[in-house]
Amino acid sequence: MPLSGRTLPVSSELRWLLDQWQSDGRFPVPEAPRPASAIVLIRDSLEGVETFITRQLDARGIEDRNRLAYPVSNLRPGDLRNLPLAGWSSARCARTLSIDNKSRALHHFSAAARISFAAAGVLLAEDVDRDIVATPQTDWRGTRARLFSSEISWSQILRERDLRLRPDLCKPWLRWINTATQLHRFDTTFFLATVPFGQEIDFLSPNETSGGWKRPQEILADSGGDPDRISASTRLIAESLVEVPSVGAAMAQVRDLHPLRPEVTNDDGEWRVVIHPGRDLYRKGTLRDHAVAVGDDENDQSPGFLSLSDDDDNAETGEEETEDS
Repeated sequence: MPLSGRTLPVSSELRWLLDQWQSDGRFPVPEAPRPASAIVLIRDSLEGVETFITRQLDARGIEDRNRLAYPVSNLRPGDLRNLPLAGWSSARCARTLSIDNKSRALHHFSAAARISFAAAGVLLAEDVDRDIVATPQTDWRGTRARLFSSEISWSQILRERDLRLRPDLCKPWLRWINTATQLHRFDTTFFLATVPFGQEIDFLSPNETSGGWKRPQEILADSGGDPDRISASTRLIAESLVEVPSVGAAMAQVRDLHPLRPEVTNDDGEWRVVIHPGRDLYRKGTLRDHAVAVGDDENDQSPGFLSLSDDDDNAETGEEETEDS
């Protein structure tokens, strides 16, 4: 299904916000989107590809939001600082994401691997013998809890365990910049990854989120296209995987990472999200890279996981992760 010009409904939460702004006669000046990464873990099953998806039970004080989303987080300074690296270089990461800033590109890959480890216990790294980690250590849960609370950084975990990040285990899949009508804006790159042999999902959430494996068809059926139950970005990812026959086929697919830039329109009193491919603001210096990434400030205490929403793509919860875009 062509994405250019496609329209989708807005969530009730965003609709309320838009109505309030419209009644005031003015909309706020949009903030610059903050860079973020999300992880879509996939596996083969007898019925086709399955993805590990979460259900946001509570977000920003809204009870029973019950929204399907993939684990997502803003970028943190500790994702990149003194990062032990194997496989791809930062230049290769930049070429893969089609952006010029090598540090920013590597930062996105590293953040995706951090989210995979913190939320699902899946480690996308190699050991001193250059083997992909097969069996996580028994004390990983405590380490992951400290990572959620920002007591320890992702790069520090890798260094202390003599591990090196493997960016090549992450497959960039979709880049989504949520609408200018959001209170919090994010420029999110979604990555696909498979669970390395010997590892298993061990879901951990600090904000009352549940998670499990679902086929893309099930995700779409469960949500029924309701924007209060699935974000636009999550919906697009599920739709893109419906016809993918296997993990191998997904990882081999050539993806267009040109950013999608949805806009909110009002047609006869009905708010809608219109999806437009947009120019990559990271190219040719058209967007100044403020520091390495969000929270380049050493005092950044943001825990990491976000609660994104489709039309309201990505808003931070008190803890790490949830996605909504």
